[in-house]
Amino acid sequence: MISNSKMKTFISDIDLSSIALKNYYSIFERENSNNEKYWVISNETDCTMCKTSYIGEKLTDFEWKNNEIFVSNSMNIKEVLNLSLKMFMSLKDILEKNYSYQIFDLILSLSEGNNDIPPSAVIRFYAVRDDFRIMDLNNIENYKSEAILAETVNA
Repeated sequence: MISNSKMKTFISDIDLSSIALKNYYSIFERENSNNEKYWVISNETDCTMCKTSYIGEKLTDFEWKNNEIFVSNSMNIKEVLNLSLKMFMSLKDILEKNYSYQIFDLILSLSEGNNDIPPSAVIRFYAVRDDFRIMDLNNIENYKSEAILAETVNA
C-alpha cells in the first residue's frame, strides 16, 4: 500500500490490518464484444447499465469512471476516512478472493472540504491492462490537492 504524505498524516494513527470489512458493494466480471474481461461495481443485483463496447485503454477508462464510490457521511473527516477505509479494504478483499488472476489498482482519495463543502472520499478501481495505469503510482506525491492511498491488488 502506498500513500502520499497528506494521506500518511491522516492514517498515521490507524492500524489498517484491524479494519472491519463492510461489503456494501459487489463486483461483477463482464466481457465486451471483443471478449475482453472488465469489472464493474454495483450495489444492485441488476447491472444492466454495466455494459460497454470499449476496448483496451478505453475499457480501463470505463472502469475508472464507473467504479466509483463517493463517501460523504459526516462533517468529521476522520469519520469519512474510517468508513472509506472499510469500503476500500472490503473491495481489496473481494478482488483478491474472486479475481486473483487479474491485477487491479485500487485508489482512495480524500478531500478535506471547506466551510461550505463537507469532507469526502472517492474510491475507484480498474484492471491494469498491458501495464497501462490511469494514476502514476510511482509519483504519488504529485497528487498534492488530495490525500491518496493506493494499492495494486494481485500483483
